[in-house]
Amino acid sequence: MLIVYTHAVGGEVEHLDLRTVRTAEASIASRTADMSWRQLKERLGDDDPEAMRIVAWVIKKRATPSLRLQDFDPLVDELAVRLDKTEVEQWVTEAIAAVDDGVTPEQALLVLQPIVDAAVDPEFARELILRLAAAPKDPADSAAETAGLSEKTRASTPIEPGTSDSSPTSSTSQPQP
Repeated sequence: MLIVYTHAVGGEVEHLDLRTVRTAEASIASRTADMSWRQLKERLGDDDPEAMRIVAWVIKKRATPSLRLQDFDPLVDELAVRLDKTEVEQWVTEAIAAVDDGVTPEQALLVLQPIVDAAVDPEFARELILRLAAAPKDPADSAAETAGLSEKTRASTPIEPGTSDSSPTSSTSQPQP
């Protein structure tokens, strides 16, 4: 999740990445907001101006340690919360995996428009939705994802149908005759 800070004067754009917030910074933000870090992140998801201001202030203090909260008061429209590319990929991949095969890419785009709207790079999100929705679903991939196996696990754990009643992810399981 990113807080995009677009300065009214000069139009400079800063991307303040929440994944870079350190524990001490999260504690400062939580104490300042008088809420837990989880609550603060939830309020960011609701585009709460005070939550955005406090987290942006904590991140900006890295470059300007003497910056006081009362001195950091951007205009409401200067701050926005957006999804970065990694988050867009996660949301879109999960959503596309859950839709029926009969859904067209255009229908998927319509349903997933909120992700496009929340993306820091809307064109990337739009293209990803259209590309993934147009790709045929591989039943083997869906079954493996349902079982919770990663690409690496699937590639390194060959399983022949009908040769094992055990779990392929268990290190103590032995193939059954």
